Amino acid sequence: MDPGYSENVVDYRSLGNMPGYEWKLLRYKCRELRLEGVYHRHLHLVSVALVTQLIIVIEILMLLHVILLFSVVKDIDFLTVLPYFAVMLLTPSFLMPSREPNVEQYEAIAILVSCLMALLLTAMDLILPICYFSSFSLIPNYDHVVIVLVYLMFPIAFVENGKAYLLGLAVSLVYFAYMVLIAEIKTLDKVWELTAYGVYLCFLNMLCMFLTGFQEYYMRSGILSRYQLVYQNLVFQMAMKEEKALMDSIIPVTLARSLQDAIASHIEEDPSNLIPFTKTRHLFMEPHPEVSILEADMVNFTNLTTTMDVSELVAILHELFVSFDLAANQNRATRIKFLGDSYTCVTGIPSYFSAHANACVNQALDMIEISREASQRRNQKIELRVGVHSGEILAGIIGLTKWQFDIWSKDVDITNRLEASGLPGMVHISSRTLGLLDNQYVYEEGTETAKQDPLLQRSNLSTYLIRSRLPNFEDTDDLEDDNISLNDYRFSFSFSQDYEDIQVKAQRDMILEVEHMPVNRVQACKIRRPLHRIAKKDINEEYTFHLESYFLFTTFRSWRMEWSFSKMRDLLMKYSLGMMAFAGATIISMNLLNKREAKDYTMLFGLFLAILLAFLLASYKKLWLRGRRLTPMTQPATFLSRWMIKISNLIEKSVFVRVPLAISVLSLLYVMSSETVFSCDIAGLELDIIDSELHNLKPQMFCFTPWTVTYAVVIVLSLLLSIIGIPLIAKLGVGLAILGCHVTTVHAYYGFAFERSATTNVGMISSLSHSWYLVAFFIVVVVREGYLNYILKASYFMSLCFEKKHEQTKVKTRTIKIIMANILPTHVAEVFKVRRRSDQLYYENFSQVAVMFATIENYEAEDSGLRALHEMICFFDELLINYQALYKIEKIKVMGWTYLAACGLDVDHYTDFSISVPVSRNREADKVQKSASVRFAPTDADDEVISKDRHTSQATLNETDNTVVVMTEFALNLLRIMRDIRSKGIFFERDSKLTGSLKIGIAHGPVMAGVVGLSKPHYDIWGHTVNMASRMTSTGVMDGIHVTDSVANILRDSNIRCNFRGMTLVKGVGQVPTYLVDLDENLHFQHHSQNNDSHKGSVVSVQWLDEKRADK
Repeated sequence: MDPGYSENVVDYRSLGNMPGYEWKLLRYKCRELRLEGVYHRHLHLVSVALVTQLIIVIEILMLLHVILLFSVVKDIDFLTVLPYFAVMLLTPSFLMPSREPNVEQYEAIAILVSCLMALLLTAMDLILPICYFSSFSLIPNYDHVVIVLVYLMFPIAFVENGKAYLLGLAVSLVYFAYMVLIAEIKTLDKVWELTAYGVYLCFLNMLCMFLTGFQEYYMRSGILSRYQLVYQNLVFQMAMKEEKALMDSIIPVTLARSLQDAIASHIEEDPSNLIPFTKTRHLFMEPHPEVSILEADMVNFTNLTTTMDVSELVAILHELFVSFDLAANQNRATRIKFLGDSYTCVTGIPSYFSAHANACVNQALDMIEISREASQRRNQKIELRVGVHSGEILAGIIGLTKWQFDIWSKDVDITNRLEASGLPGMVHISSRTLGLLDNQYVYEEGTETAKQDPLLQRSNLSTYLIRSRLPNFEDTDDLEDDNISLNDYRFSFSFSQDYEDIQVKAQRDMILEVEHMPVNRVQACKIRRPLHRIAKKDINEEYTFHLESYFLFTTFRSWRMEWSFSKMRDLLMKYSLGMMAFAGATIISMNLLNKREAKDYTMLFGLFLAILLAFLLASYKKLWLRGRRLTPMTQPATFLSRWMIKISNLIEKSVFVRVPLAISVLSLLYVMSSETVFSCDIAGLELDIIDSELHNLKPQMFCFTPWTVTYAVVIVLSLLLSIIGIPLIAKLGVGLAILGCHVTTVHAYYGFAFERSATTNVGMISSLSHSWYLVAFFIVVVVREGYLNYILKASYFMSLCFEKKHEQTKVKTRTIKIIMANILPTHVAEVFKVRRRSDQLYYENFSQVAVMFATIENYEAEDSGLRALHEMICFFDELLINYQALYKIEKIKVMGWTYLAACGLDVDHYTDFSISVPVSRNREADKVQKSASVRFAPTDADDEVISKDRHTSQATLNETDNTVVVMTEFALNLLRIMRDIRSKGIFFERDSKLTGSLKIGIAHGPVMAGVVGLSKPHYDIWGHTVNMASRMTSTGVMDGIHVTDSVANILRDSNIRCNFRGMTLVKGVGQVPTYLVDLDENLHFQHHSQNNDSHKGSVVSVQWLDEKRADK
């Protein structure tokens, strides 16, 4: 599984651009992600939750019906209301078995309960008409309600392969058979009237079948949206876990937390400024008053660098440092850093223990033994000088970028002097450390060099050399720890297996998540569970959502949230308009079956064509997509077709288009349903009715059939169930308007006609029957739409909550990313998190790199203090931000008061734009120097070389020139910064001779970069070029840039003058020609074009000549 997986599984834009029904596409997606079981469990819970709502709906309808009968029927016969009371009593007991969510054989129970309820409701509706068949012709009261409930609310509708349509069709056939039974088919008109009723029932079944597809769509989209959030959260948590583990291996936990808190505050205050602490320079330090410090250095390392291949030398260093790190783990030592061939560690941090001195000396002896074994194995002379001292330190990081955990104090300087004045193969300790040791070691007096050291003399310290432990030496209890082997750390940062299993974990989490997904405002599936078994998450999610929304209409309290929900894309709008067009055709066919005058049909067909046009515009994109997918490369060729696709997209995504369009189409449909009523000749109809009654005949109703009109209005109201992308208030407003218009028509204008049609109950006037028939259906529509609105808004709200939580986690992770970006290059951090074995050498070869050392000298370290160093490094880092373009300067590390940087490493191959920094871009350059290779070195346990070849290119002369020139310009700007510091007296007194100056050295050539050691990975560089740059600094001059011959040649080609200094002795190399970059008094480069061959204008040259005269 790719850890970068970020596919949106419910991408509505791409979903709308694919051929096929949207719910079928989501069905395929669920199967692909193996979420079918989760989906069916969700259906099960929805079914259980809707049982309570179904009971409430049926009870309300029956209660209102009984109240209505008692209100309008005089001398009511109790037998006429008995079926309604029976339904009120039996419904809860019938539905009770389907309220248990975890019962076995639930599907069989759901089907049985649904059939029993359908039988109960149908029998209740037809038993009275059948009983009174000889006296009255009663019309069914709840045929439309029962059909809708079967498809949308009965448990069978949520059972896999429940085939609710069979039950719906069976109910429809029963009702149609009854209507045929009571009809006196004496004329052809009666046949057409029955046919129209059959068409009406067919439409209700077709609509509800289509609505099951809609129901599948929003349920599957809810499942997939939840899965997406769960998956992203797992990926994000895994990434944070990796980065946190890597960060904690580099920086102590307490310091890392302080950094995270400070960076989080910085992000909150200034999200646009992605470089932390540019305004306020925090100094992150922790004091440790009692520790032991170890400093080790390889003897004759410079000679090895000149006689061995760089890769072989780095492999030796890596082998040694891995073994040193393992020994450090056993001795409870914390490795601080390595500088080239030196190794620094401390015992007693991050937590203090009393035997820290013993642990440190044991670590030193182990390291000496390790180096001896490596020397014999590789047939190379590898010896260590080790110094150990006990005292206090300050541990932390300095600067703005590329932090490295380090330690500072006078006791650290003493340890360095002990190492430098020690002997190979022995541990040089101070008298303070000796006083803390047990009598377990063989030691002798220290070296003569140490006795002459001024710092050791001022500190009143004597020194001793430890050769070995005593023969009967045993580790103290304080040092006992679990045996730690290489295998224990080999995969300490390997999370790739977690990424492979993350999809499985997301699927498992969805099994739990589906239990908490909202299914109803009153969730019946949880009502029957004891309070102590209700998940806290359920309570929190529902409670939070209810706090953020009003109970009525489930409207969000925040209008912005409500508006954001309303603006969501509605991919089903085209199908809703299709059902409206189908409804229009049904209404026309019902009118055609009731023979009417030709003038009516012109109006009906005109309105139907307008509706059909709206449907074609909305569905044009889907029709065009048959067999293809809409992409920028598959756009239609014709102008008209492209514009029609734009209109289809606009109807889907714009609430300002689809809401007026839907309201307009519904209004047109209502006009079509009642057009025969509105166009009827009232006077002629009244005369016909009066004449029929005078002759004791049944009125002919030559204009319209009242129940056919009411059925047509029910068709219009049923379309509210098919519209999802319109606010509930707007839908209910339209429904109430249609209901009000028809009730007004029935009672105020055409009551004389509707009153003479068939009724639904004995003793109830027909006009009231028509009104109750519509009101009962509208109640079902309101309940259903309210439920759907609740589900959609609850899912949307939960998505917002997940995203909010995701963003909060993102801020946390972003702080870790910033920290990691300031410790390791991004691509190196990714390798350490996922791919690299912990003991495996990671390295890169670069052919042409400019390396710079800049050392702050001419100061008093004790007086200047750590704060001054931190501030000066921060100034340098601020300058570094401007060198992040094509020829990027990479800060490698800070060693005491020395700043190491390189240009031409090209390490930023995998830039993380979430933590990118502002840069000054070189628009003219279009190439960058590439490294020859990036690879992992083989280990003893794994001979296979894992390599990652980059797209390499040989560095051209121009590219080589650029890296050197850029680095030299950076060095010049460092000199300017130090000049400004001196002139303003920021850290040094103006009248003091110790004003602080820079000595800068630059070399150019091939280097090897990588990470060595087992823990605390730090990106470093090695090679002859690095050694030369270091020597250029140590042998350089104050406030000058000392360069090698190759650098000077490149600078001359770039018209920057360099003055020959002479032959300089470089340790391990001998006499080499070196140069000083010519600078004027204002610290500007001197160019060859200037006709001034003297050194009068060159500050560096004048100072150098003064030094030479003083030497003479």
